[in-house]
Amino acid sequence: MEHGDSIIGNHIHAILEQLKNGKTLVRMKLMGKDYEQLSIINDIRKKDKMPFLLIDCPDGFNDLVKDSSSKLQFEYTGANKLPYFFYADIAQIDQKIIWVKFPDLIERRQLRRDFRVDMPSGTCMGFKKYGVKINKQVINLSLGGSFGALIRSQDMIQSVLPISVGDTLTEIELIFQSKHFVQRVNIRKAVVVRFEENPLMRSFCYAIHFLDMDKTEEKALTELIYVIQREYLKKRLVIAD
Repeated sequence: MEHGDSIIGNHIHAILEQLKNGKTLVRMKLMGKDYEQLSIINDIRKKDKMPFLLIDCPDGFNDLVKDSSSKLQFEYTGANKLPYFFYADIAQIDQKIIWVKFPDLIERRQLRRDFRVDMPSGTCMGFKKYGVKINKQVINLSLGGSFGALIRSQDMIQSVLPISVGDTLTEIELIFQSKHFVQRVNIRKAVVVRFEENPLMRSFCYAIHFLDMDKTEEKALTELIYVIQREYLKKRLVIAD
């Protein structure tokens, strides 16, 4: 069955068979390392009743895995010209063949830059305005910008807000924290585009639009957004079952 942009269950096997039979190029990335390689799925084989993908092991890859994560990310372009991706673990590397566990789901990437995901509690963003450091709690995030609540500092005057619509922000740092890791992404420049007051919560929320970001940081932000979305979808599927 399919859930929105996610493919699960028996459909996964059918999709991977198509990739194998069509010798479709897939981009294989080793998580935690600056490594990617174009490859194809050579075979699908069962071992102890578990299905595995068999992929040729590139030169030097075995040594690279020894001091890194065993998780891989695969990306490919479907027949509908849309990009798909999935995560899978390396089971073993045997005679220059990588045995990869079947993924739990395959996802289609949203192409809209404003595709937003809700951020886990504790995600925050710091930036500077006229050299003054300001922080906010991030509520949701996209590649194009973020929406969040202002975190007041002790010396902030109650009646005076430090930012307003149209203000330019610099030295922006997004900090995502989970039980397993902390990740930071930097944005060079942004502008405040919307401001909201919530009298009941006694808080102020505002949206900012990203204007300038390094390509490496943009790639890191993209991965962060889809990792969070993937975790959300997995939880939703567990609840649905």
